[in-house]
Amino acid sequence: MGDRMSTFTGGVRLVLVIVILGVLTLAIAIPAAATQFSGGKGLTSVQFPSLLPPGALNVKLHGRFYATSIPGIPGRPGYTLSDASGAISFNFGFTRHVEVGLTQILYQDLNFSRLINPQQDQIPDDTYLRLKVGNYPFTLGNAYFKFGLMGQARIRTGLDDNIYLEPYVSHGLGSEIDVLLSYYVNPLYEENAPALHLNMGYLNHNDSPAGQGFLRASQEFTYGLAFVYPLKLVDFFLENHGSFFTKQPPLNAWSRENYIFATPGLTYKMFYGLNVTLAADFLLLKAKDTTVAPNRKNIPTDLSDYPNYPSWRGNLIVSLNPSTLFNRQPTFSKVEDPKTTRKLLRERKSLFEWVVDNQQGLEYIDVELEKIKAERKKAEQDLEKLKQEVGNP
Repeated sequence: MGDRMSTFTGGVRLVLVIVILGVLTLAIAIPAAATQFSGGKGLTSVQFPSLLPPGALNVKLHGRFYATSIPGIPGRPGYTLSDASGAISFNFGFTRHVEVGLTQILYQDLNFSRLINPQQDQIPDDTYLRLKVGNYPFTLGNAYFKFGLMGQARIRTGLDDNIYLEPYVSHGLGSEIDVLLSYYVNPLYEENAPALHLNMGYLNHNDSPAGQGFLRASQEFTYGLAFVYPLKLVDFFLENHGSFFTKQPPLNAWSRENYIFATPGLTYKMFYGLNVTLAADFLLLKAKDTTVAPNRKNIPTDLSDYPNYPSWRGNLIVSLNPSTLFNRQPTFSKVEDPKTTRKLLRERKSLFEWVVDNQQGLEYIDVELEKIKAERKKAEQDLEKLKQEVGNP
């Protein structure tokens, strides 16, 4: 018990250190867009190094929207500016350490009202291919972490490559590599205890003129920091995400500046395999607007006082984990269902056997063994409670 308390205390101290470092990062950085519309285990922008079980499928529907009223100026009427995007993502657990994903942006609509042209909408928009390698646990002192990497490729399938209020993209095949790191306060219950998640990545837009090389393209470093506080049916979280350009896009591009967003939100666990996430992006820092004509000649009013990113955005995500031929899921079982608890116990047992067979670190084996014991004890308590309820109608 003393060792566990020491582990927990040491973990809390490390959480405070990481939070302080995160605050300092905000104070010195001028960052603006992160991984968007990704599936699997993660939040709106920050992704986790934990993977889906082998054979498991995750399907997510993503929605993002923004609207504001812009007053008119002499000779030009006011109007409502709106921007909305919708996407679907599929992630599949290939092995215990490899997960593949595909995201298709179904539509992207920038509307300058029905009375004023132009209208800019794309059906469909870009396609993203993702490969995540993760599920690698390790310890530093008494602190428990997981590590992973994620590679991304963006394929241009939309008509336009640069849209006002949206992250910068180019005609080229964009590529990104991200480092994923998570710290868990209680390693016995990773998803049921507070956790910190950190993403850091490099993005190359592959938009350099012909013959000038890969490093002459627009480039940026991305980051994401998130804290998750889970309850039985609701997880609360706070994300901070952004990026900064080391080589800015062309002068006539929208969204060529650095920004920081904060995203508070919650995830409601309707069933074991179905949950809904509601969140809102708030623009914390905005760099000076440096976009130059000709893009602005088609805008029906003066936008010099408005940033190239929205001041806020609403986010809605519906996540579904259905059964597949390779992995059975109690998708519509209640979270508190004893059958669900027993399934989780079997998964823990299978994971432990795999760890032993592959001779992983003894520290990780001890942690997983404690998880199995704790899950088994809880399952036995639930079973005993169920027997009492049946015996005493």
